[in-house]
Amino acid sequence: MQTSKTNKYLITAVLLGIIFHGTSMFFTIEKTYDALIHLFFANHYATSWFEPWSYSWYTGFTVMGYPPLVHQTIGVLSLIGGLKFGMFTVALIGVVLFITGVYRFTKVLIPNEKVAGYAAIMAVFSSCFVETLHIFGQLPSVIGISILMHALPEIYKWLKTGKKIYLFKSLGLLAITVTSHHVTPIFGMVFFIFPLIGTVLMDAAREKVDNNNEVTISAFAKALWTHLKRIILFGACSLVLIIGCILPYWINTKNNPITQVPIPHGSRDSFIEVTSSGLVFFIIPWGILLLLLPYFFYRYYSKRLLFFGISFSILFVLGTGGTTPIPLMVLGENAFNILTLDRFTLWASIMALPAFGEFCYRFTDGDYKELLQKKWGAVIHRASGGFLAVTFIFIAVFTMTLGKFRPSQPDPIKMQPIVNFLNEDDHDKWRYLPLGFGDQMAWLSAQTKATTVDGNYHSARRLPELTSRAVERLENSKYRGIEGLGSLQQFLTVPEKFHLKYVFSNDKFYDPLLYFTGWHRLSLLENGITVWERSGIAPLPSILPKDDVPLFQKLMWGIIPFSTVIIAILLYLGSMWFNSYKDNKEKQRIYFTVKPASRLVLKLLYGISLLWLGVMLFFIVYMVYGFYLKKSVQMSPESVVTAYYDALDFKEFERAHSYIDPSSEKEISQFMLEISVTDGLLSSYAKMDSISVNVIDQTKSTATGVASISWITPLKEIKTRDTLSIKKEKGKWYIVPKNVDPDIPPDQLMFESGTRFFNHGKRKITSEQTFHEDVLKQPVVEVVNATLVQRDTTFYIVGSIQNVDNIPADIAVTGAIYNKLNEEIARYNAQDIVKHKLLAKETTPFLIEFNSSNDPDRPFEMPENFEIQVKANVATTDLYQAVAPSQIHVNNSELTGFLFNPSIEAATIPQLLISYYNESKEMIWTDAVYVDESVRPQRKRPFSIHLPEMEQPLIISSSLLNVSVNGLPNKSIAAKVNPNRNKAGTNEFLIPVTRLPYSYISISTNAYIGNPR
Repeated sequence: MQTSKTNKYLITAVLLGIIFHGTSMFFTIEKTYDALIHLFFANHYATSWFEPWSYSWYTGFTVMGYPPLVHQTIGVLSLIGGLKFGMFTVALIGVVLFITGVYRFTKVLIPNEKVAGYAAIMAVFSSCFVETLHIFGQLPSVIGISILMHALPEIYKWLKTGKKIYLFKSLGLLAITVTSHHVTPIFGMVFFIFPLIGTVLMDAAREKVDNNNEVTISAFAKALWTHLKRIILFGACSLVLIIGCILPYWINTKNNPITQVPIPHGSRDSFIEVTSSGLVFFIIPWGILLLLLPYFFYRYYSKRLLFFGISFSILFVLGTGGTTPIPLMVLGENAFNILTLDRFTLWASIMALPAFGEFCYRFTDGDYKELLQKKWGAVIHRASGGFLAVTFIFIAVFTMTLGKFRPSQPDPIKMQPIVNFLNEDDHDKWRYLPLGFGDQMAWLSAQTKATTVDGNYHSARRLPELTSRAVERLENSKYRGIEGLGSLQQFLTVPEKFHLKYVFSNDKFYDPLLYFTGWHRLSLLENGITVWERSGIAPLPSILPKDDVPLFQKLMWGIIPFSTVIIAILLYLGSMWFNSYKDNKEKQRIYFTVKPASRLVLKLLYGISLLWLGVMLFFIVYMVYGFYLKKSVQMSPESVVTAYYDALDFKEFERAHSYIDPSSEKEISQFMLEISVTDGLLSSYAKMDSISVNVIDQTKSTATGVASISWITPLKEIKTRDTLSIKKEKGKWYIVPKNVDPDIPPDQLMFESGTRFFNHGKRKITSEQTFHEDVLKQPVVEVVNATLVQRDTTFYIVGSIQNVDNIPADIAVTGAIYNKLNEEIARYNAQDIVKHKLLAKETTPFLIEFNSSNDPDRPFEMPENFEIQVKANVATTDLYQAVAPSQIHVNNSELTGFLFNPSIEAATIPQLLISYYNESKEMIWTDAVYVDESVRPQRKRPFSIHLPEMEQPLIISSSLLNVSVNGLPNKSIAAKVNPNRNKAGTNEFLIPVTRLPYSYISISTNAYIGNPR
């Protein structure tokens, strides 16, 4: 009876893979890091196949910075069922290719059908593959390594037999790998193909001798000489493929090298110091394979697989990131900072799968089964096998659902309201910026033709404002602290440079920064996204610049990738057709079989494995104990204080209340009520960066804790120092709550009347451009004074502006400084040290800073003159100006007073613009101070400011000659509107100070309303 050649284990593995991954990917892939990026690229090819330039991100970039095959495949499939259909189909193809690739790769290393079948089943639940697909969404990486594993048997056969069909088939598959993912074939040559060549030579040397002991260096050298021509031919052809298939990519890399500040990545961290990175980039990818490392090293350091053992060891060490100095030494600083090192762990764990399949086979059906049943008994053997199987599957499921425990993306956003907004009234003729979108910004870009200054493929960034800082995306800049917010500020402060008019905010953290840099709220979309707008921004020009490439590169980029797939399919079909008519009775000579090792080796391996298992169990117990200590936060005064502020930071108020002293009888409702009435920069817009707790006066039952905390806010870094009373009850430490501020408003019901404004916009329903009769007259504002000053090596323009019109004005102040040759040195806008919204007749000070961050490559130059351009447009929103200072006192360098709010709006973030004057009452400096807590209606808020003991800045120039407002000379405005300006009243607002380098100060107030009524 003829047995079937079909491997039932492989069929089982493929079916399991389709069921397990095919059903779960619909819930995971869209929430991964990279999948939507590939979707965006696919949309580009679906709409403009041969055009490599895209305007969607970074004011324009080329898609030739990433191999196109996977993206083009999704793009083609999208013509059938849409972009997501294409993405899910390619992901499912990747699952099947990976499982079958592991099967074929295993048959090369361990030529046994059952072992290969076991390895294929293990590949289905491999945590490294699950993480790569369902957490990272790296579709090109999955396709690339899968095709490479399919190519390895063909490479082996070519080098072993010299038949040209194997050479063509291996090169065809290698070409698909190159066009799918450029990094995989480059490093694959080193870590997969080179060891494979060594294995081929080992097999060839073994055929010439009688036993393995006779495979010496001399025999190996003879085999190398015999196969050298095949190796050189394959190497030369591979090099031609790697260069030729994606030649436009290499040309683009040379013309546009990656010259940017390295972006931190968790795979480069020390996994001991940053345990979260160790979990994601080391523990999870290895999973249960970590317990079997001694076996893997034992198998791969056998004589035949020696070169794979060396490769496996190098990959294992490189995957440890910054835990050891070896990866940095091996890769060099440049490659270490550019590459994400998790790819090495992925490849190492994939390389371990064949040996893992062999171990499973020997454990269930082979010699290990007999050995362990003799030592442990059949029941314990089966129970341990079941435990390993359950643990293996559990780790896979846990990895797949990791996003539920630790979400890496914001909640799904409905993009249609944003798309509708961009489509209406020509809003897509300006650029936009999403904030707090995560990787979903790529999905938004795929649905609209509107462009953004941000992007989601940092290697393609071109703007110096982005490449000069270690910030991956502007939309999540808050996670890079002061550096990230500084990069975002450059775009929000000078939006006209980028034609940036709209910001879609999905994170209220950024709202104060938007307000104080001159943006105003436009509307709240039905999906909960707040739209912010900047007035006076010119639309994009009809013709935008781009970096064009020769026609031959466009044709290569559009034709070669898909051609590699077609050629590979034809090669395999041709081979199948040819072999079906050929009676091939030749059998492969195999000198490597799964056979029992010597008793001494088994005993040594058994002992090392038990020792390693004990070490791993110790670390697991230690990690569990550390987790227990972390959860048992009330075991010490330090831990309960840290946990309390951590709960407040994450707005987990119920958990925070559990740390409050129960004897205080403060109910959760009272606790929540007290929190709800506190607002402001610190309470609502701060993220804890670090905390240090110092316990003093500790007894057995009481203690006093001093918490020194650093908070990151959108406007500044805040450092607080809180003193808390702590007491111990029933073995647990609790925090004694503080008394609440008893400030009570004079009235319960308040009335407020005032003038409100409304801008109709278009008065006719038409798609035409805005008609002349709908264009509002720009308000008239006047620059009252302006001075160019210097402090150290930084230059500033300081002055004041008044709205002399009868309608509110939204102003943007641009300054430029020039050298003695009248050449522009730098140009920048007033950021937050100015009131961007001015009521009628209101005056604001302003300060414009020019430093190296605006143009880091420009050498230091001494300016001699300056220019100011003011743009004023009608303002109808965010005109709240009710908060006023009172009871001002200056004691030496301490400025104290109260802010009183007489209105019905809560001033969420009050701002004080403090101007400094010399003895001649000339303004020489202005600074902005933010009050950390809000001022509620009909209440007052005390403030205390330490006045700086700064030296008077050096005045370089003070003139209004080069000042223009809305394109008109400021001098003519002053002469016509205020020909006889009376300055007598201005002196009443100056507060004299003593014992300081300046003589007077003045205070102007501004306030951001978080929830306007």
